[in-house]
Amino acid sequence: MQHFGRFKNVLFILLLAGFISTSCQHQEKPHFSSSEIIELDSSIAASPQIESYIAPLRDSVETIMNEIIGQTKKKMFPKKPGTALSNFIADLLRDAAKNEIRKSNKGNLPLISVININGLRAPLPKGNITVGNIYSLMPFENQLVILKLSGEEITELFNHIGTSGGDGIAGATFTFRNQQVLNPKINENPLKNGQFYYVATSDYLASGGDHYTIFTKASEKHTSKHKIRDLIISHIRELTSHGIIINPTDEKRVILE
Repeated sequence: MQHFGRFKNVLFILLLAGFISTSCQHQEKPHFSSSEIIELDSSIAASPQIESYIAPLRDSVETIMNEIIGQTKKKMFPKKPGTALSNFIADLLRDAAKNEIRKSNKGNLPLISVININGLRAPLPKGNITVGNIYSLMPFENQLVILKLSGEEITELFNHIGTSGGDGIAGATFTFRNQQVLNPKINENPLKNGQFYYVATSDYLASGGDHYTIFTKASEKHTSKHKIRDLIISHIRELTSHGIIINPTDEKRVILE
């Protein structure tokens, strides 16, 4: 059945490609003169010609996805209000933003990062980590974005994170009790109103996704050319090149009471 499923998908793509090609060659609006419903099921034999065409492509993709890029000491799950996995992603996102800020000659402001745990779609297994694992973890084409927010806006940001049950953060901690943000700290220093901060996040959240509307109030916005998924892969490769096995902290950065 798996073989038949691949055949059916490729057959649809080829039919669609043929239809588009025909449409592009004629100025007149394409139309069907007749139609017939053909039931596709396992009784239809696979096409050796199609299989021989897609096999090299499929094998190439599988080779890329099965490449081992690192190792972990424990299985890591995405779960609110935060886990070792969300800490790991938030930490590397913040480190990537530091490099981005340095290269773009931006001001030296305190920096935090925020990643939505709902956007982490799969756990990372214990042991070998492959490229495919990272695509499962983050299947989206989200890019790194750096925003500039005031202390008051950071408090509003923390209030949203607390209200929504937590999310991944790095460079910051706070307690959320009785719908109030308590003891907020940035880089272990008290959050200050009137001061500005940088927040590294995804372009999805930066545009107000997942109800992060506070990000749309940012006074500055820098969109990196780097995709977050690529940053994760590069970071793991870098750790591996130094013989480091992934074992992130599971400290609580968002404390819900």
